[in-house]
Amino acid sequence: MSHWFDRTSASKDAPGAFPLGARLKGAVTIDALPFRLAGEAFGFECPASPQIIEAIGVIDLGEGSQLHRLYLTDDAFLQIASTGAPGSERNVGDVALFVYVDSVHPANQAAFRQWVQQGSLLGAATYAVANREYHRVWGEGPDQRWAPPIVFDENVHKTSAGTKDYDLTLYSMLYERSPEGADRNELLLVAAEDSGPNQYVVSLALGVPLTTAEFEIT
Repeated sequence: MSHWFDRTSASKDAPGAFPLGARLKGAVTIDALPFRLAGEAFGFECPASPQIIEAIGVIDLGEGSQLHRLYLTDDAFLQIASTGAPGSERNVGDVALFVYVDSVHPANQAAFRQWVQQGSLLGAATYAVANREYHRVWGEGPDQRWAPPIVFDENVHKTSAGTKDYDLTLYSMLYERSPEGADRNELLLVAAEDSGPNQYVVSLALGVPLTTAEFEIT
């Protein structure tokens, strides 16, 4: 979890509901140049700009730290980590773009529990997607064969910044690899999502870190 907060930039956001001026039905423009330069180094394609913000998820990490997820038109989301007291300007930390590449739909709670219990694939030291191997970021270290997923509660806003439309519990693990020919690591976020009752999905999203100069929210 500290992966998203070990670097806090000097960027500060004016008081508001969401960081960096994000708003429902706003637009996100992503600089495609880093992706063109990387060629086929990444396992996903950068979404075409502009992307519309269809929903915004808020994850409270405690002690003033939050993750905001701007869910975009083409099965992608921009994740913004920030710190600060409610109603005050927020310090924006790590930002990452993620694109969903696969999903699994457990049939029932028992099948879902198999994804989050000790020794499951979610939390293993490595995770493979399309013959690419990613190494676990969270946990006690790469020598530990399994680490428990980090549990987040997410409130999702689709119609109003002031009122959540629904919530879900996420059992998440972050992985990464160092692609040849790229100027940054590629991330893999695996999340087992419990929207209850009997609404379960395991999502795989590939992504990369972005600087605040590599995207614009309008």
